[in-house]
Amino acid sequence: MAPESPQFLRPLNTLLLLATVSTVLAIALRHPGFALLAVGGIAALVYSYAEAARSLSNLTIRRHHHPRAFQGNSVNVSLVIAEGRKTRGELVMVEDEFPPGNTHRIRRLVEYPLGGGRGIEMAYQGSCDHRRGMYILGPVRMQTHDSLGFWRREVIVECFTRLLVYPEAVDLRDMELLGEGTLPNAGLEMTHRSGAGEEFLGLRAYRPGDPMRRIHWKTSARHRELLVKEFREEVITLVSIFLDIGRMGLVGVGDQTSVEYGTKCCASIAKRSTSLGHRTQLFTVGGTVDHLPPGSGTNHLLALLDRLAYLKPEGDSGFLAVVGDLAGTLPRGSTAVLILGAATIDAAAAHAVLGRLLSRGVLPIFILIDDRAFIKIFREQEERHSQAMTMEETVRTLRLAGARVHVIGKARSMSQALLQGLEREEVVLP
Repeated sequence: MAPESPQFLRPLNTLLLLATVSTVLAIALRHPGFALLAVGGIAALVYSYAEAARSLSNLTIRRHHHPRAFQGNSVNVSLVIAEGRKTRGELVMVEDEFPPGNTHRIRRLVEYPLGGGRGIEMAYQGSCDHRRGMYILGPVRMQTHDSLGFWRREVIVECFTRLLVYPEAVDLRDMELLGEGTLPNAGLEMTHRSGAGEEFLGLRAYRPGDPMRRIHWKTSARHRELLVKEFREEVITLVSIFLDIGRMGLVGVGDQTSVEYGTKCCASIAKRSTSLGHRTQLFTVGGTVDHLPPGSGTNHLLALLDRLAYLKPEGDSGFLAVVGDLAGTLPRGSTAVLILGAATIDAAAAHAVLGRLLSRGVLPIFILIDDRAFIKIFREQEERHSQAMTMEETVRTLRLAGARVHVIGKARSMSQALLQGLEREEVVLP
């Protein structure tokens, strides 16, 4: 590439100098040739300036793209650009703001002229490299020169669109993370079996362990044997995800935080649960408890991902206490997935929660984020982490109490860390 010309040798400066010298000589020498040269130079300057001023006037721009994307994926964006009047020119540089990507500004060179109201399309792929959340695309900057290359024209068009970036969801298709819950037919929305429901099925002979209140005393006296009432029990195959977003559970900076790991775990599990046909509900526990009721299908998954995209850590969650309070609302045969930092677990609180879940026939799964590997944000976190159980002690405590445990460690590739942690249970030798 040839080196750039010095500033004083550029065409505009050369023509200005030529017109000025010609004008001075024409006045001083009264020579018609210099006068004609001066008039020609001035005319060229005026024409090129007027042409540049008319360029990129009455612009209309429409941006088209999908309104949602996953972190790490690309988005196809198209800009349809039209100009109100047809003007002449050489090339137009179009620059679009794409804040979710590392390449914040996308630049493309398109042909000119645009034409009288006729639109041209500029397409590009934007990579969503940054964290989840709502991003505003725009504005659009356009630059062009007149046909002589003397004057540059720049226009900023306020064309804005929204792009919601979901947390990355790793593919758990080949992994048995959720298994079959506590029922062999998990994946169906509901199954019926005899139990302690409200619909009466009939009478059967007493078996050791049957509660005395279910004995039908009149019929038992008539048949001279103990008979008990049997009811139909509805067992829902439901996956309940509990995510800790409390302020004290947040460690790390930028995109590498425990909460970002947690939201990606949540998105991955919800995606897997939906693909299996489970009904799924979400509890995010921070300063308040936000609940997305149970549902299934793609639309419900999108609603859940919308919640995750906007999450912000806040408040002192008291996570395990909240889960313990909500345990009584979970149906028998369902699965509870608890996602939280390992250093925030108290042994007594964990035993209490697991006792309530297991007493209701709920399968508990703990997803532990190894938060000791992250940078601490608050002074209290240092004290809490120094007093907490080691990871090995935490895993052993939870497993002995009846939970399945998965550990997510910090890694440069968050996706790889999630896959390694979610594909197998954590086992600690006695």
